[in-house]
Amino acid sequence: MIKKNDSLKAVPAEHRVECYACRRPKTNCLCGSAKPFATRTRFVILMHAKEAKKQRTGTARLARMCLANAELIIGTDFTQNERVNSLINDPAYSPFVLYPGPEAENFKTLGADRLPEWKTPLVFVIDGTWRGAGRVLSKSRNVRALPRLSFSGSYISQYKIKKQPMEHCVSTIEAVYYLCKEAEEAGYESLGAQKEILLGIFKELVDAQLGYQKGKRRRREENAPELRNFPELL
Repeated sequence: MIKKNDSLKAVPAEHRVECYACRRPKTNCLCGSAKPFATRTRFVILMHAKEAKKQRTGTARLARMCLANAELIIGTDFTQNERVNSLINDPAYSPFVLYPGPEAENFKTLGADRLPEWKTPLVFVIDGTWRGAGRVLSKSRNVRALPRLSFSGSYISQYKIKKQPMEHCVSTIEAVYYLCKEAEEAGYESLGAQKEILLGIFKELVDAQLGYQKGKRRRREENAPELRNFPELL
């Protein structure tokens, strides 16, 4: 009789060397596709601490790597964060938080009084699960007090490896892309094909994960016949 812990012992997985920039295995590193481009808009990605610790297929780091005028800050409550407050209080910026809601505006509806020509749009993008993002906004009084910015169009996420909680939810890198697209349509940006770098690297991520999942299923199917007589091992 074959026992679970005898001849079919699990073989330890090989140690994966991780890229410190994109946080992916070096064999699937996407850094080569991250070609930074400049935007007039300054993006500040507020990454939920849990997302930073556990997420390996998130898109916030990839978005940051593609944007020359962006930074990423990790935390859960940014109320007392010195860097966040210094940016909000800097008179050179017009700060907003990218978050939907009945009072949210978009680049097409913003008037000169809300976004003067001599000021730089400053957009805080919250990265995390839908629930986690809501908690960050709830805790961070300084960010919550900012006027909300959203999209004029309706977009469906192409994040095929994850199920979105609601139809209008998109990944962080998609949100940045669509915001850049609408800012350009409204005359605030002039990016041309450069913004497509965001969707290009995003597609690479999704395709790589789908390939990995397909390969994993194939390996499971190939091994299944050997275990048919030992269902307790499946």
